[in-house]
Amino acid sequence: MPYWLDIEQKKCRFLGGKKCRFLGGKGGDIVGLAAEYFDDGSSFRAIEPLSINPESLTDFSLFECHPLKNGKYRFRCLLVDSNSIPKARLMEMLNSWDLVYIHKKQNANYRKYLKNNLDFILKHEGIDVKNKTGTLIDLATEVVQESFAANFASRQDVNRIIENIEKLIAQAMDFISDIESLTGIANLIGHDYQTHTHSIKVGWLTATFINANPDLFEAKTDAQLRDLMIQAAAAGFLHDIGKIKIPKGVINKKGKLNNLEYVLMQSHTAYSISLLFESKLPRASMQTILYHHENEDGSGYPCGLCGDQIPLMAKICHIADVFDALTSKRPYKDPRTPFEALQIMTGENPFLETLRQFEIEVRENPKIPLTAIVRDDYEAKLRRLREREILEEEAKKRVEARTKLRDQGMAHCFDTKLLKRFILTINRSENFDLSGLL
Repeated sequence: MPYWLDIEQKKCRFLGGKKCRFLGGKGGDIVGLAAEYFDDGSSFRAIEPLSINPESLTDFSLFECHPLKNGKYRFRCLLVDSNSIPKARLMEMLNSWDLVYIHKKQNANYRKYLKNNLDFILKHEGIDVKNKTGTLIDLATEVVQESFAANFASRQDVNRIIENIEKLIAQAMDFISDIESLTGIANLIGHDYQTHTHSIKVGWLTATFINANPDLFEAKTDAQLRDLMIQAAAAGFLHDIGKIKIPKGVINKKGKLNNLEYVLMQSHTAYSISLLFESKLPRASMQTILYHHENEDGSGYPCGLCGDQIPLMAKICHIADVFDALTSKRPYKDPRTPFEALQIMTGENPFLETLRQFEIEVRENPKIPLTAIVRDDYEAKLRRLREREILEEEAKKRVEARTKLRDQGMAHCFDTKLLKRFILTINRSENFDLSGLL
């Protein structure tokens, strides 16, 4: 029978046919929700009972679920009026439930609750790291997607987006800066590359690195270090925002980019700064976003900076960016393991001069420096078509050659000492075994 057993008052409150009340609400009935449902499960979503903060109850109801023989489920409302429940009893109930469910009609209420209570969830010792990571990635993806969907028409729009990102990061900072949270990133290694998730992981890795290596920075207090981590994480979340200006055909291409597409993609760093130019982002974040593709030897973009010309935070973001890109699955390549990725990143490239020549060729002339001449007795139209095919085949070969050369070693791209510290940092998590690289 659908009821809530109130031990303190030694009575049962039968729910049959009544409207359920909000869990933590002010006693108002839930519009459109019944006490009991027979459903295939599509109208409900499971949530972690321990994620409910007794100090911050909100307007959504909790249901229990019982499987039936016909492939459907019986969902019963667990609570009628939470205002009469002592906090200790409520906590006892939450700890006793394995899973509870909310109706999707109240999903917006639940997501609002999550945003306001993320800090509580991430600090809760009883919630598994995997579940914490899922909640963080889910909410962070939403806020990053919002930034990618924005039109950036006004300074107010830009600053609202940044405030939302910084608010979420501030709540999550203690979690993402902890070495143990790298378990969450390890669980995401090898997944399909998604710009939003990639941006979150880059910000996460950068903040974790800064927290583990405070001696590299001038922060004199814990508060200053925390502000620096928030700036770094925000830069990571937004480092690819300029890609909204790149043609979708290039962004979503299922294969490797040709020379022209490669040059177009490189413009995303400058586009990012143009979109965020009037924002309240601090200088360190802006520099990180602009320079996160600069290489230690000066072969990067957009400005060809080298060595100490590249801001420290941008160098760290670059390492995190490449590490996540290499360990992600792409349509044209399988993901590397963390060990394999860092082998490439730390390796000296024996074909470095050839690779540099390829990169110069791409920047200075997006079209390949070749001319195809077909001398057979084709008709003019067929001859031009064949010449074009030859050029496209050659361009494809050069793109593949450039990619293979780059994967032979990337040590020239990074500050050697910082890269070693990065390996030491993530190696402190039991989910990464990189001892063979040290």
